[in-house]
Amino acid sequence: MSILAETVQRPAGLRQDEPVRLVLAGCGAVTKFYYAEALSRLQSRGQVAVAGIFDPEAKQAALVQARLPSAKIAASFEGLVAMDADIAIIASPPRYHADQSIQALEGGMHVLCEKPMATSSSEADRTLAAAAANNLHVATGLVRRQFPATRSIKAILESGSIGRLRSVSCFEGGSFRWPVASMSYFNFAESGGGVLQDIGTHCLDLLTWWFGEPDEIHYADDAMGGVEANCLVRLRFGGFDATVRLSRDWARPNLYRLEGERGSISWTVNETETVEIALNGSRTTGFVSFTNADGRSRDFVDAFCDQISGLVDAVRNGAPLSVPASAGRNVLDLVERCYARRKLMDMPWLGPEELLHVAACAGSRQ
Repeated sequence: MSILAETVQRPAGLRQDEPVRLVLAGCGAVTKFYYAEALSRLQSRGQVAVAGIFDPEAKQAALVQARLPSAKIAASFEGLVAMDADIAIIASPPRYHADQSIQALEGGMHVLCEKPMATSSSEADRTLAAAAANNLHVATGLVRRQFPATRSIKAILESGSIGRLRSVSCFEGGSFRWPVASMSYFNFAESGGGVLQDIGTHCLDLLTWWFGEPDEIHYADDAMGGVEANCLVRLRFGGFDATVRLSRDWARPNLYRLEGERGSISWTVNETETVEIALNGSRTTGFVSFTNADGRSRDFVDAFCDQISGLVDAVRNGAPLSVPASAGRNVLDLVERCYARRKLMDMPWLGPEELLHVAACAGSRQ
């Protein structure tokens, strides 16, 4: 199910010479690091006007308001929805994503929901249904699709420049440093999963964006009653395998490598513009930097600007969404299919008594 831009009518009274009014729910780490700065940049360009912000922790909301002084702090999420705005950004913890998105849609706002768009595909379906029922856009914050680097990788693959793919490997993660506000981040019921649901959402989205849906899925992790800190995913796409290793507790190379018959592509995680390309027989390797058509260099925050601008353009002009909610729903479904096939990772360092305890805990969730 998808929401097509051309079916969505422009809100009455929205003028081309006025900034789009926007509200923001959630003032945690992703907002402090990225959304607040992105919105500040877009406000300075006259594209948006941030009308309101909400967070249940008043101190967090005040910190974000200091960076977006035109915004009023809402006392509740209901109060935020009651504000006169065209778009709501949902950057709350994952367990609130579906309900808050639906409330905003039913309140007449288009929605940009941070990933994951819900904690399950069934909740995502509820969000899609609410968008369709209210004839509104809902977009998903899969920000890596905004990078010139990842878009160029897709174009290179489609051109056949490195030939038929032979293998793909993705090594990603490191010691956990994200400044979470609550231990609920590590609770399956609150977050929907561990490292696979978190950074794995970005990784699996890129793979399915580049290659389509996998034919086979094999999955193992180290969850022993809680959420996984490490996982191993093997996906079969036609004639090649993609191997994904993710970790929250030890360093990974943070490198994607795509091996083809005539060459290879290497991409460092979250590098917005540069990829490494090697062509067989040339005995050379080159780092190629890609920019958007306007020629302006883009950093990580600019990718957040671009995904907000994309929704603004859809609201104003009926432009198609670069990352529709159907993409967020599809990657949630893939995450669930991985969890449904879960096996325990091989952990040879565990002793006999520890293995008995692991066997007793395996398959349960906290």
